[in-house]
Amino acid sequence: MSTANGPQAAFSVGDVRVTEAGISLDQHMTARLVDHRGVLEMPAYAVMAESVTSGAYWYTFTESVATVQSWLALTAGAPARVGDLLRATSVMAHRGDLYGTATMSMTNGSHDVVCSGVARAVRVGRTSDALQALDRDKIASSTGPMAAPPDVDTTVSEIDPGWDGRQILTAISRDDIARGPLCDLLAMTVRLDAEPVMTVDPQPWMANPLGAVQGGVIASLIGQACSLAGQAHTGPGDSYTLADLSVHYFRSPPVDGRSLTLATATERVGRRMATVSATMTDHGGTDYVRAVANIAYERARAF
Repeated sequence: MSTANGPQAAFSVGDVRVTEAGISLDQHMTARLVDHRGVLEMPAYAVMAESVTSGAYWYTFTESVATVQSWLALTAGAPARVGDLLRATSVMAHRGDLYGTATMSMTNGSHDVVCSGVARAVRVGRTSDALQALDRDKIASSTGPMAAPPDVDTTVSEIDPGWDGRQILTAISRDDIARGPLCDLLAMTVRLDAEPVMTVDPQPWMANPLGAVQGGVIASLIGQACSLAGQAHTGPGDSYTLADLSVHYFRSPPVDGRSLTLATATERVGRRMATVSATMTDHGGTDYVRAVANIAYERARAF
């Protein structure tokens, strides 16, 4: 379930509008959300994409029921730029008492489609005092983020144009270059083994009213892991884009001090496209999330 809370504030998401036709949210694209390349990608707006799709289902109930995301699939369109105001609109494609499926379209100020998506949310039995205390009407009439976003290191280092992707990831893991504002916001550290592996210490602002990491933050985390896995297969001068992301939510990771590990794997690499996957687990081996992503490349040299 997504409501106006810490995750939305951290990602500058707000202006909730709920009508009979669906729900929409706005997000300001800021330099706080770029990656180590200074690029805005899908992980920068995944919180809004998840929030608007899960919110479309949540608002079909007359009371504050508990819903969680079970699946989210996104595909990127026009690139987002710092300074853009993005608007995501979601409508129900199917609505049942136990689960609902919503579609989503995200556009910029020029009405270019930045991202399209589909998601499934599931009603669950558990609840919390924080959930019961939510004022649905107040959320629906709110404008702008509801809390101050956390501090972020906005440093973006110059990257040696002669480096390949593994050299770049090695430099990030050694703190020779900045990990980027988005990784700093997400409390994500990077190391490079055979494949990139990320560690995350969930922060209090990442929690939803049920005390677990919010589904959009999860999508941002695992999307960024997949993006970095795509970086590993670049040569000098290559550029890449996280083109498609499909997130399967198994369980909700609690925000209780435990660290999470995002391990990546390469499924296939081609000249123009690669497929990578990532899993989110804790130190006890509990699997929380799995994602599969397509990475699109523009190669500087023959593959």
